[in-house]
Amino acid sequence: MKIKLILAFIFFFLFNNTSFATFKYKVGDYVSESLNISSKHSIPLTEGNWKVIHWHGEHIFRGIHAYTITLVQVKNSIPIKLLEISKVDGLNAILGYINPIIITYTFKPKRHGCVDRSYYTLLKYYKSKGATHNCLSIKHIDTNYELFEYKDPDRDMGYLINWAKKNNLNFPKSYLAYDLSVYIQRKADRWLTIDYIETPESFANYKPLHGSETKSEFHPQNIKNYPKAQKVMNDWINYISAYHISIEKGLRIDGKYKLKFDNLPQESKKLSEKNNSTKMIDDLKKLNDLFKSGVLSEKEFKKLKDKVINSN
Repeated sequence: MKIKLILAFIFFFLFNNTSFATFKYKVGDYVSESLNISSKHSIPLTEGNWKVIHWHGEHIFRGIHAYTITLVQVKNSIPIKLLEISKVDGLNAILGYINPIIITYTFKPKRHGCVDRSYYTLLKYYKSKGATHNCLSIKHIDTNYELFEYKDPDRDMGYLINWAKKNNLNFPKSYLAYDLSVYIQRKADRWLTIDYIETPESFANYKPLHGSETKSEFHPQNIKNYPKAQKVMNDWINYISAYHISIEKGLRIDGKYKLKFDNLPQESKKLSEKNNSTKMIDDLKKLNDLFKSGVLSEKEFKKLKDKVINSN
């Protein structure tokens, strides 16, 4: 949602000649495993088949490209997972205009953002001079407040509400949430934001007791009184930490720009190791099947096998 204002600024104030370009993904498409955001970079998707329900186009003007795409998974008439990815490319040409906007909407927003909030369970970020940053936040979401009560002109939730109404879907009382904002000028001329939410029922077969943001058992001030919720959140922290690392790999973020995850809950560390091990085993099984079927030569198989082992 942070991208909305920057798009308006670029295309309605700086320029007066914009055009639509064909976007690879269309509403109604199903996507799994990864979503390509450029010829060299992709965003890994969590398990399951994702349906594209919204995109507001890819605008192009003198090398500046922008789009937002929303994907969902639905089960029993409930959106159990939602993923919104927004991207603007080609910003280096107008850094003097863009840097202050990125800083304001990342580090000085009215709500959410890369700011230490009382309802955040975890906030990690790298920030250097200018607008360069890599920021992750983990929290719970009060669905009713976010969709229907909180009013922000820079957040357009109408399309999501209309989509659910049109398809006779019901939103749950709360979600577990992960937000990412990354802009690393020296690595990639791109500002990217990701908002990913999943129901506790889908993630951990846990039904929340409270939906209210402040009363929720997932709120940092309350969670110690709810051991089961604490375990769910610990596992979510781990799950998202591992997911964030895989996103960094997909975006080729390295060195000082990578986030460090040294202080995870003990349960989360164990689960992270389990997730990485399980993924490696699955990847090796797939390679072995390709080798046995003759798709891969022995040399290709050994090379790819070593790559999988070393990457984990």
